[in-house]
Amino acid sequence: MGFTITFRSFALALRDLKGFSVGMLLNFVIAPLICFAIALAVPQREMVVGLILIGAVPCAGMAIVWAGLLDGNAPLAVVINTGTMIFAPFFIPLIMLLLVGSYVKINALAMFLNLIYTILIPVIVGMLLREFAEKRVDVKKYLPLCPAISAICAVFLMFIAVNTSVPVILKNLNLLPPLLAATAVIFPILFTFAYLLSSRLFDKAKNVAITYSCGMKNLPIALAIAIMSFGTLTALPVAVAFAFQMLTAVAFYRIYRVKGGGLCV
Repeated sequence: MGFTITFRSFALALRDLKGFSVGMLLNFVIAPLICFAIALAVPQREMVVGLILIGAVPCAGMAIVWAGLLDGNAPLAVVINTGTMIFAPFFIPLIMLLLVGSYVKINALAMFLNLIYTILIPVIVGMLLREFAEKRVDVKKYLPLCPAISAICAVFLMFIAVNTSVPVILKNLNLLPPLLAATAVIFPILFTFAYLLSSRLFDKAKNVAITYSCGMKNLPIALAIAIMSFGTLTALPVAVAFAFQMLTAVAFYRIYRVKGGGLCV
């Protein structure tokens, strides 16, 4: 995904500081708090951590694609995506420490270093490769492959998480109803909150960009953090969330199309 981002796109944030700030606020403050409130209904501590982790990670790169399909402000979606990816290593450890530090032991420094290695450095390397490649070839025709590769890796991670969690779940079937209920409502709430706030501050195109950039979350990153820093049960809510996120994205796409950009609220 780093290859789809340019240094110039990040500089565009300075031209729309209001949109960028709202995107950062929704991704790193509102979303974690919403997930924290929802997670309080789940009795298993590791799953609580996984649910909050969903809200703490950056926005999904696919949000840019959805914004483009709906004639939204794609540059703003790119700016929010870039900003959340770059600042994620600094915000995620702090968010997890504040919200789940009382549930599990959080090694904020180790998590920060892992995120530097797994997010920030790859993103910067991808951006540098993009700058290098653009001087020699037309990279635009290759860019559609990047989200596809990312999606394939995400599905692979999802199956790993689900497969390793099955034995634990079979021994604790009582955990399934609250887990599914909590995971099912996260994305409808994130999407709706982002829509309601942005519709009062921006035009239709920016509203679409912010709704998707703040309603969708980078679940592969959440899954990787869960597996590396916490464990199998923490990864399970993230794996389940893949299906609910896509269903919500499709539902809002249909609503935007039917209502011509407006939602019935």
